[in-house]
Amino acid sequence: MAQNNLSDIELDLINRSIEKSYALKKSIHELSIDSLEKKTIRQNFIPTLELDAKYGYGSSRINVDVPTVQLPITGIELFEGETRFDAQGQVFNTSLTAKALLFSGLQVNYGSKATEEKIKAKNFMLHAEKSEIIKDVIETFDKIELLKNSEVVITKSEERLAKEKERVKTAIKNGLAIPYDRNKITAAEFNLASKKVELYGNLSLLYLKLSMMTDVSIETLEQYSFELQPWKLQIHNNTFNDRPELKALDASVNAYDYKVKMNRNSILPKLQAVASVSYSNLFNANLQTPYSLPGGENVNLELNKFELYPSYFLGVGMQWDIFSGLKHSNETRSAQIEKSIAEEEKNDVREKLSLFAKKMQVDFEVKNQQLFYKEQEMIVAENSLNIAIKSYHQGLISISDLLETETEYQTASLNYYTFIVQQRMAALDLLISTGSLHIEHLNH
Repeated sequence: MAQNNLSDIELDLINRSIEKSYALKKSIHELSIDSLEKKTIRQNFIPTLELDAKYGYGSSRINVDVPTVQLPITGIELFEGETRFDAQGQVFNTSLTAKALLFSGLQVNYGSKATEEKIKAKNFMLHAEKSEIIKDVIETFDKIELLKNSEVVITKSEERLAKEKERVKTAIKNGLAIPYDRNKITAAEFNLASKKVELYGNLSLLYLKLSMMTDVSIETLEQYSFELQPWKLQIHNNTFNDRPELKALDASVNAYDYKVKMNRNSILPKLQAVASVSYSNLFNANLQTPYSLPGGENVNLELNKFELYPSYFLGVGMQWDIFSGLKHSNETRSAQIEKSIAEEEKNDVREKLSLFAKKMQVDFEVKNQQLFYKEQEMIVAENSLNIAIKSYHQGLISISDLLETETEYQTASLNYYTFIVQQRMAALDLLISTGSLHIEHLNH
């Protein structure tokens, strides 16, 4: 049965970290905003319906100077000199208007496509963010297990030193050893105790970090076992061209391309259909004149109401910016420059990612070879320690030689486990370099 790189518990913790990530949630919310922006652009073609109402009171003084007119019967002269009239009235108007955009000059079409490419770019970067979270969580697993293995190595060394210390104490009583040997062992014990204190401090911090990332209690995490083993890398057909960062840049270039097209076509006319029905009423109006009837009564004109209903309007309107003071030309040039910048950035990133992918492949191969040698080094150090213990018991080497061999074995063991962590990180970096680090691929 093939050995998995991660246990089900570890996969579950990775999923929890992805679900909790605040940075990821922020990016998802930004994507939601962009999706709404795209819908808003497309919805420009949806007809709109507006209802408005107005009421007002108006008053005006009218000064008129026209040729004088004499009435034939009464002989009254009208408009003699400058004549002043006073007018007052109240007005009410309400209308219901429907508008529908028929042709946007391709602004809606290209604007919608540019936003769609922007969404694609952010989606690709979302995958890149997830990959970094996955790597961070796995690295935390590995560091925890590295410290646990270090604890095992130190504990076994303490047990061996304790046995030797008891043997030395007995030998001192029998005059076969000197206190110097016992003191050397005691000093070595203190050194191991100091290392353990540092180890436990680092371990508690790692558990705290993992708890914050996953929302799982420290007590529960301490019960889990994370196996530290070399990463078995499956062959994928992906290359550095499948990196989400590169795909995001491709989408960005496409977005700028649509932006250029949108600005180039901004000179096209825009057509809109309009239909409305309205009600208007001029009421309680009067016009005061300076004239009087023969009986002395002033001539004033009054209007109870002047009503217009229903009033219909149906038509098509066009807006055509024939000359905008080079505004559209400058905006088009600006969009072209932005597109060129994005293309240059894409080419630069492509070259760097190609080099990075090659470097990660070499690093992974080197780490595998080094891991083999570190394992052999640990085996040799363990054999040397067993020989040194026997030789010390036979009086062939000193206590200093034994303690030095003990230290060499500790170093070799810790180096081996450290290189396992490095090999696993190199494997994850290699997967990232080809855009292959997805949670569903971790064990396949």
